[in-house]
Amino acid sequence: MTNNSRHSSALPTALPPVVPGSSVPRLEHRVTTSLLVDQVFDALRSRIARGEWAPGTLLRIREIATLLGTSEMPVREAFRRLTQAGLLEAAPYKGATVRVLSIDELEHVYDVRLMLEPQAGRLGALNANEAAIAAMRHHRQLLEDAADRGDVVEAVAQDEHFLTALYEASGNHLLVNTIRGLWDTCRPYKNLWVTNAIERGMATWTHLSPLLEAAEQHDATAAFAVLEQTYQDARAVVRQLLDTRSDEHQ
Repeated sequence: MTNNSRHSSALPTALPPVVPGSSVPRLEHRVTTSLLVDQVFDALRSRIARGEWAPGTLLRIREIATLLGTSEMPVREAFRRLTQAGLLEAAPYKGATVRVLSIDELEHVYDVRLMLEPQAGRLGALNANEAAIAAMRHHRQLLEDAADRGDVVEAVAQDEHFLTALYEASGNHLLVNTIRGLWDTCRPYKNLWVTNAIERGMATWTHLSPLLEAAEQHDATAAFAVLEQTYQDARAVVRQLLDTRSDEHQ
């Protein structure tokens, strides 16, 4: 190796060996741990989305670790991620509780969605290129496949990927990042809406084709109108579901 290459800013093509006794953890262990956390996160998120744990249910780290056959560490990290995603609320010294959904929060979160997302869709449709349109087609197909399987979590995730492809075409990354952050708060409500629709055999994804067509035709007005109507309808359905749940528990 020459002196010039030794001081090059390029990253090495291979990682140096781990020195025995070093305080640096082995890469293999770190990757394995990360994958395990992902698996625990996905398993818990799926159970919450399917309604296996009712809002307010206390989840204890030790009990969940036993249930899943893991150590407590990946469960603790998964709890942290689920809390950030708006699905759990931390319960100090106990674990976490499944977040309780409220009509007030529903109204607030959909008010903000109605302010931001139709505008993002309008800009996205106006500027969508072939790559954005291809991504929308791809995620629409994956979403339909997930809905056919009754996989609520995957269907909601693909809906978000579909919308992200449209919104990113706007070129306004601050707007897109703000919306994606809002989805964490909104996701439990979206899961409730989708679960109800799938269980009743209702068409939930009627907004996909007109949004795709709007992007293909660069019809900004149509994209705005579809998203505005979609979120108004979704809010009304979820509000009714929350009212029904409240009546059942009285």
